[in-house]
Amino acid sequence: MKMHELPRVSLGRLPTPLEKPPRLSHVLDMPNLYIKRDDLMGIGYGGNKIRKLEFLMADAVSKGADTIITTGGVQSNFTREATACAAKLGLKIILVLIGEEPEEYRGNLLLEKLMGAETYFVAAEGLDDGVKKAGEYMESLSETLHKKGRTCYTMPVGGSTPLGCVGFATGFLELADQTTSMGITADHLIVATGSGGTQAGLTVGKEIAHAETAIHGIRVGKMFEPFSNMIADLATETASFLEMKKVFNVRDVLTYSEFVGEGYDIPTKEANDAIKLLAKTEAIFLDPVYTGKAMAGLLGLVERGEIPRKDTVVFWHTGGDPALFVGEELLGRTFMETVKG
Repeated sequence: MKMHELPRVSLGRLPTPLEKPPRLSHVLDMPNLYIKRDDLMGIGYGGNKIRKLEFLMADAVSKGADTIITTGGVQSNFTREATACAAKLGLKIILVLIGEEPEEYRGNLLLEKLMGAETYFVAAEGLDDGVKKAGEYMESLSETLHKKGRTCYTMPVGGSTPLGCVGFATGFLELADQTTSMGITADHLIVATGSGGTQAGLTVGKEIAHAETAIHGIRVGKMFEPFSNMIADLATETASFLEMKKVFNVRDVLTYSEFVGEGYDIPTKEANDAIKLLAKTEAIFLDPVYTGKAMAGLLGLVERGEIPRKDTVVFWHTGGDPALFVGEELLGRTFMETVKG
């Protein structure tokens, strides 16, 4: 189906700003640095996944769904954004969260409960195992609710389906319009990449726009291996869904694993330093799971010369700052102690 023919519900404040961060640019000696502010999307504390959810929720509504079922980590940005969109549309939402139920509800989890989400927790050995178990749990829930007369719409982790990825194909076109109107050309785009849907969608959008921008995906965990192949396959599926005759391969995908640290949901010193740098220079907040690691990746790539300081660089801020309010449980004792001064 063509992109303009797809059902879409307006949920985010689009287009999101493309801003120059003057003080950060000065500190980093990067005069052509820009930040794409998907953290300012509006609904439910914003975030990039709303781009996917505009298409996914429209599909759910068109199919008569009254209940959304989806999954993610205990502090998942996607589940928080999905809950916000469901609340806005008057749909019930059930979250199958991967991990142990915490003693206190904070951050995204607190916001989800405030917005009326029904939550279940699935213990797992690692995210890959958790995604599998959560998928089975969601399928069982859907079958049970169907017998009770409910119509369920199930979304996988991160909303990373071809339909969801269309949200970021359109996102790249939005960026291309902005850079054109500003008289600039983006040489590099830096983005956090977890379940791969955001990067796959951007890759398709780049192809549609005939752009030369290098899309650098900074991995936030070591899951979904082989990762670059997965993104290439998802981009190809998305292109096919949009009736494009394009096959992507690993040569079309740039990803970096060296900024992950010990694993998903585990902050690194470099990410924590990046969080403090952005806050002190621009009053822009990053999170320890996604954008903190992505900014640490940007700084690392610049430091080792893979991205020249004078090139035009766009950092795609995917949101997620409610994770900052989880505190030591997520940020770590060292970070909390340094914040206290």
